[in-house]
Amino acid sequence: MTSNNENIQPLKIKNCAMLNIATGIRAQNLKELKDKLTNIHSESIHYHFWAKKLRPGFEEPEYNNDFATWAYKNLHNNKLAERLSLINPGMFSNIEDLRSKIVEVANLSLEESKTSINAKEGEKFQFTRSEVVLFDTKFAISNPEELVDVLPNLPLGCIYFHFIYSKNDTGDISSWLSQFDSKHNNLTDQISKLDPYFFTLSEIRVKASHIFTDYFKGVAK
Repeated sequence: MTSNNENIQPLKIKNCAMLNIATGIRAQNLKELKDKLTNIHSESIHYHFWAKKLRPGFEEPEYNNDFATWAYKNLHNNKLAERLSLINPGMFSNIEDLRSKIVEVANLSLEESKTSINAKEGEKFQFTRSEVVLFDTKFAISNPEELVDVLPNLPLGCIYFHFIYSKNDTGDISSWLSQFDSKHNNLTDQISKLDPYFFTLSEIRVKASHIFTDYFKGVAK
């Protein structure tokens, strides 16, 4: 942490869009899904946990990721769907640990079940990966208090980039805040505890806006 706030680089606000790329890899049952998970591209795993938030017309799903939704809708395995839905990708330090957890849950279900349900031909799990395209908004924030007015009006692509895609990187808002002196420790702590996985991008924007507004109302000027 630096004690000289003047040396902190402004937070460059970026927008983003997601390009979906079909891998051509499919799974008809849980065993096939598990086997293909061991080698699937890491970006595919990221996609199936996070991409719903940027898809047009995204609504709060009954299950939080594509694996859980497929298990429920196409394998008709409610118990597996619940277990997969409880996996929070934000709790894993890297994609490989997340991959291992999904495989572990799949193995547990396979050990418990004596039969393997096949999805219909048109309902196989379609592994997809993605590439995130970044757009420079030409807008930058130098002082955390500026976000009180800026956050409520940010496009959802900006919310995705600064709260999800750039986690623990230079574009991550909580990482940027942590560079300031101890005056903003409480604010940094509140933002870092905002778990984006269980909220829509709109909800993240509202919750983060409230955190900044409430915080700066209480900070002595």
